[in-house]
Amino acid sequence: MAVTTVGTIIDNAKLVLQEVTAAGTRWKNEELIGWLNEFYQAAVQLKPDAFSVNAEVALEKGTRQQIPSDGLRLIDVMRNTVGDQMAVMVTTRRALDSTRRNWHSDPASIEVEQYVFDDLDPTRFYVYPPAKEGAKLEIIYSAVPTPHPASDGLDAIRDEAFKLNDAYVPVATDYILYRAYSKDAEHAANLNRAQMHRQAYMQQMQGKGQVDSITSPNAPDGSAMPQRSA
Repeated sequence: MAVTTVGTIIDNAKLVLQEVTAAGTRWKNEELIGWLNEFYQAAVQLKPDAFSVNAEVALEKGTRQQIPSDGLRLIDVMRNTVGDQMAVMVTTRRALDSTRRNWHSDPASIEVEQYVFDDLDPTRFYVYPPAKEGAKLEIIYSAVPTPHPASDGLDAIRDEAFKLNDAYVPVATDYILYRAYSKDAEHAANLNRAQMHRQAYMQQMQGKGQVDSITSPNAPDGSAMPQRSA
């Protein structure tokens, strides 16, 4: 859970920009907050689990299902939350199609055994057997955080928490600085600084993905690094 506040991030960006006025002169507070909101969108596009939601969802009758409206992409299906709360296994459409050509019309069940996901249709998934009314699953999906209301002014949201893990705070600062210096990109010095901060943002996002992969409990035996409790 993040402990860094919006005020801290914006103040840090203003310090680098040498923006000393309370409301901002060259770079208004509303712009900086807007770029912070934009960062959330950019970060989740590059690393979907940067903001993941674990939720119980009621299923539609049948095989085709939809993640909640705030979702960008399904990450995993964990278990049924009714009946015996049976775990759900991922499978492929080819596997089901080749063994049960009419699986979409098989008898419905309150408990799901398997699910199918297609990267080309990231907000939908299919379940087998077809879901009966009342079926519910626990799923994990990627979403974009609700934006901070920039129009309210910095003082009104100064104490709001940063909406991603604190590990993303330096990345957010570089993104804001990249967008800020891009505003004056007609000047060579600012163009260079914009490119520098954009490169730093991209490298940190890629590095975060690599570290998460190495330290994951799902990493191959012997490669996972010990993780300290938060």
